[in-house]
Amino acid sequence: MSRKVYIARNYRSKFDAAGKAKMDCETILQNNGWKNIGFKQTWIANSILGTLISALGVSWALLRLKSGSTVCLQYPFNKFYGYCLWGAKLKNSKVLTLVHDVRSLKGKYGHSEKEITMLNKSDQLIVHNDKMRAWFEEQNIQAEITNIEVFDYLHTDNPNAKRTPTDYDQIRIVFAGNMGPFVYELDALERGNFKFDLYGVGYDEKKVKNINNTMLDYKGCFPSDQVIDHIDGDFGLVWYGNTLDTCDGVTGQYLKYNNPHKLSLYLLCDMPIIIWDKAAMADFVEEQGIGFKVSSLRDIKTRLAELTPEQIDQMKQNVQRVKTDVQSGQYLSRALERLV
Repeated sequence: MSRKVYIARNYRSKFDAAGKAKMDCETILQNNGWKNIGFKQTWIANSILGTLISALGVSWALLRLKSGSTVCLQYPFNKFYGYCLWGAKLKNSKVLTLVHDVRSLKGKYGHSEKEITMLNKSDQLIVHNDKMRAWFEEQNIQAEITNIEVFDYLHTDNPNAKRTPTDYDQIRIVFAGNMGPFVYELDALERGNFKFDLYGVGYDEKKVKNINNTMLDYKGCFPSDQVIDHIDGDFGLVWYGNTLDTCDGVTGQYLKYNNPHKLSLYLLCDMPIIIWDKAAMADFVEEQGIGFKVSSLRDIKTRLAELTPEQIDQMKQNVQRVKTDVQSGQYLSRALERLV
């Protein structure tokens, strides 16, 4: 059996949401018997020093890499992914790449040929979902591919976290993240038995269009290691862009292919999901019974009115089932088992 290894790296902060998924993946790899052959995971904010440590760690890892190993790389890996591929092939080792972001799909390259050529040097890929897998197959990728389905989010429940029972006369819909233009359009929705609780950065009260009768309640911004304990709501909203009627722009369109880490965060906050019907994760949400999809945010009033308290309670029970796997790293663990 081949030796299973990975290369830990430096992250800007142990509590930075941007690095949470990759740090969790390193932990899950270790828990599944994979060995780190680089330096220990570090959390140095200085970009120059952090890059230097990562460079030295990768070089040290490639020197230690034994022929015939299987090395798991996380992509993107700044400037080092190509270097790692070169070193792995030099040592006659198999490469399994765990894909976090596809820059071509985010408009970073303009054309996918450069990125596909690089990823095609992997022997195996773990991608987000069936939609992303189909896109890779359209690019004639040769690697063996499997899906992670949903990103894990390692966390231990805090028994003191606030979880208020649902008030069906005023259902709290949570949006967590950067405040996109659509957030301020929410006040244009027809009033119903719901409001929006906002968590994150970029909120500007001056942009609220209906300040005297707003449905928006800004709750603040919290570090990534604390936000789960602060979010208290009934549904989590997965939506990006400028309008209420569709997810537009680069980030909105990327929803057609990616698994937002935000969705996993909501599950750990015990909340069912409301998601754009063209998002890649919309099928997962409905198949697992953990929420519902909408083509426009204008549909929320009708959809919530159609749900009985018993149906919402069932969604919350289903959330607990999926949450158990998400917070213990089972989705990546199963993907690794399918490939190795």
